[in-house]
Amino acid sequence: MKTKFAFLCGLAMVWCASLTAQTEFSKTGTRWYKPYEHDNIFAHKGYHTRMDLYRLGEDTLLAGESWKKLYYNEKLLGAFREVGKEVWYMPLSDGTGRGVPRVLYDFSMQVGDNFYCAEYEVPGIFRNEEEAKALGLDSYDLLEMTVTQAETVEGRRVLYVAQTNSLASEERWIEGIGSERGFFERWRLYATDGSIINTRLLSVVADGKTLYFNGELVKNELPLMLSEGMSWHQEDYEGKEHVQYTLAAQASSGRFSLYRNGEFVGFLQEANRKIYWMETLGEEAWGENAYPRVLACCYDFSLEKGDVVARVSTVDDRVTNYEPKKIEYDTTYVTGVDTADYNGIARRRLYLGKDSNEVWVEGIGSLRGFMACESPIYSSRSWTLDARHRLICCYEDGDGLYLHPDYLDCTTLKGESVPSAKGTRTLLDVRVADGMAAFYWTGSSRTDRLYVYAADGGKVADIRMDGETVEVRGLQSGIYYYRLELKDTEEAVVGKLLVR
Repeated sequence: MKTKFAFLCGLAMVWCASLTAQTEFSKTGTRWYKPYEHDNIFAHKGYHTRMDLYRLGEDTLLAGESWKKLYYNEKLLGAFREVGKEVWYMPLSDGTGRGVPRVLYDFSMQVGDNFYCAEYEVPGIFRNEEEAKALGLDSYDLLEMTVTQAETVEGRRVLYVAQTNSLASEERWIEGIGSERGFFERWRLYATDGSIINTRLLSVVADGKTLYFNGELVKNELPLMLSEGMSWHQEDYEGKEHVQYTLAAQASSGRFSLYRNGEFVGFLQEANRKIYWMETLGEEAWGENAYPRVLACCYDFSLEKGDVVARVSTVDDRVTNYEPKKIEYDTTYVTGVDTADYNGIARRRLYLGKDSNEVWVEGIGSLRGFMACESPIYSSRSWTLDARHRLICCYEDGDGLYLHPDYLDCTTLKGESVPSAKGTRTLLDVRVADGMAAFYWTGSSRTDRLYVYAADGGKVADIRMDGETVEVRGLQSGIYYYRLELKDTEEAVVGKLLVR
């Protein structure tokens, strides 16, 4: 009886282990994005450039076993299955006798383990030459590989593998993600015509969350800085140009479409307190599979004082066999880091440049203008790097996160005329004492919302003023601005406070 009980317990433990072993390799909808660039001296620039997508689809039964359909750019490629630490692949039959299942990844391997893989085109790993020969592969078709290192990162097993006789060409395999050489492109046929080919894994998305991006596993417990309801207004100091940036989410790809005054200009992607800018060209720029012609890190709020900040300055696309794409960068340094309260949230601030003349606020962007990092490939956009420009305001779902102290709202400078009912300014009494500002309204018109901003633009109060008196407590010494909006009108009462 005890033997039978022990057997059942052991079986249950194996079953539970098999459940916990399932990763994104088993989830319907998991997506792998891989930029693929094939520039030939005889081909027009960008002719072969695209973004490839692999996607796990619906379940299917093969020989009584449950598999997932694997699509490549929406074309059925084969079937996919995760069993314990092994990932299996079943290609569509192509008449070569190789349409049989084989192991694609094995994350149970240990340091020092050897295996074989085909040098060209045939996906799969083989424990010995006999397994490879079963697919019609000869020994000269094979590369011997070695597991050189193993570790656990963010709860995922990570293997480092390299050719046994060439350990310098090491690559990472990440559980639930695949090879950083491109998930499936790990087995892609290399060009033999002298062309330049770049293949690498860019991002992995599952359940609407980005799991991997640009060489990093994403820590999804970090608070997100981007959302679909965000908008930014920026303007030069002379008020000659006013620009609004807005976002539209692409949940399946984990990125956001960025619009400048309603015109699509590229994509933004967030990963580990970094914001990446991706520029695309052509009609495919509108699709989620658009190839990122330029990939640059706009913001990195994990930086510390003294760290270098590098931003794209120019890109030379004149690619040949002898002259690859050139990207030049402008560099500066983080000269200071602190934390300030914006809209009730403690946000990290980074000061850049010799004189700390640029300030980044986490979740808001550069106070010189949100897209101060936008790639200045076209001269019409190079103005965004000019220090004379500034961020006017930042909103999230209609909630103001930032307002420049020279402005009453996103469009109106202080000192300009503000719509206001005759005599209403005398109907608002403001009293300041001991870090508290009290607002008394004695007018007959109904009030709506009261906003109070600090001198650096951070909002410190946003209150529905339905009654006659509102108090804002805990104000530190300094200058503040307030704006009281009247109900159902565009009129407002505005002013300035001095807290001693």
